Amino acid sequence: MTAARSDRRSAVTRATAIPDAGWPDWVDPTAIERLQETIRGDRIGHAYLLSGPTWVGKAAAARAFAQALCCTDVERSDRAVPCGVCRACRNVQRGAHPDVETFSLDSQAMLAEKPGRASTLTIETVRRLRSSGALFPLESDRRILIVDDAETLLEPAQQALLKTLEEPPRGVTLMLLADEPEALLETVRSRCQEIPLCPISQAAVTETLLRRGVAEMLATEVATLSRGCAGWALAAVVDKKVLEARREERASAARWIESPRYEQLVTAFTLGEQFGKRRAEVIGVVQAAIQLLRDEMIAKAQAASGAHGIRDEPSNTEQSTLSFSRAIGAALQCLSDLDSNVRPRLALEAMVVAWPNSEPRAR
Repeated sequence: MTAARSDRRSAVTRATAIPDAGWPDWVDPTAIERLQETIRGDRIGHAYLLSGPTWVGKAAAARAFAQALCCTDVERSDRAVPCGVCRACRNVQRGAHPDVETFSLDSQAMLAEKPGRASTLTIETVRRLRSSGALFPLESDRRILIVDDAETLLEPAQQALLKTLEEPPRGVTLMLLADEPEALLETVRSRCQEIPLCPISQAAVTETLLRRGVAEMLATEVATLSRGCAGWALAAVVDKKVLEARREERASAARWIESPRYEQLVTAFTLGEQFGKRRAEVIGVVQAAIQLLRDEMIAKAQAASGAHGIRDEPSNTEQSTLSFSRAIGAALQCLSDLDSNVRPRLALEAMVVAWPNSEPRAR
């Protein structure tokens, strides 16, 4: 799934309504606090692994971390918080600081002799990283090397990177950003301080958008579709194609769930056969289905909690809630199976069989 996710992410803009200077207010606060504490305690590690879903804010957190280390404002009350306005902070923000370098599929494509964007980070890119790590800092106390799309590193490239992780150059900090950390070798992961970035609440995404002047109705819709990834939400409000694609995913998932069982199985068969060419789209529809099933389960649970009286047998509402819970579990297992290279058609059909027979409420 790694290549598909990277292709999907590259197909949409990474622009946000307002560029963040310093620590982003829309990223998992627990992860932000962990990074800040390493700076306050002067415990800067030689390698970090920031993991989490696409658009959760890994690159923004890494950039803020680099800003804090490079900031030249000596009057800051908190050394973990960059001023955001000095020359160093501004250079990090726009990717022009000499001591902060990012290696990614995009940067690799810019340096490639042949046009086009590869789906994996190559060993040549890792060699460039190692050469960069051998340089002394020019303006800061250390160099920060950010490896985005780290989950796309093939094993030879990871083995080459491992040499740097085992013998890190003095004054260099590596930051690996991975949507799927399990795609990395255990020897690579074990030599990094892993900091997971979790999606934030829908309400927090809504507040993030409202603070940036997004209309309330649009902010509410985008937050609902964001799956807790505010980075996606910020991109969706400035690129309507991003928003429309997610709307279509949700509509497709709703039609799939609400269709008769036979049609559900036909759709599962069709998507399974197309999975090789439409992997990202299929995964997106399954994720949308999980969200719809979850919404339905919550509605059923709220209905059950509103019922009064003592019953010897579970009510129909309670049984329906349990059936939706099983359906969500089956959908999550389907995603895991697809990641594990189980035959897509079988994984999708097994998921559908666990879905409730009755149609969810119309939305």
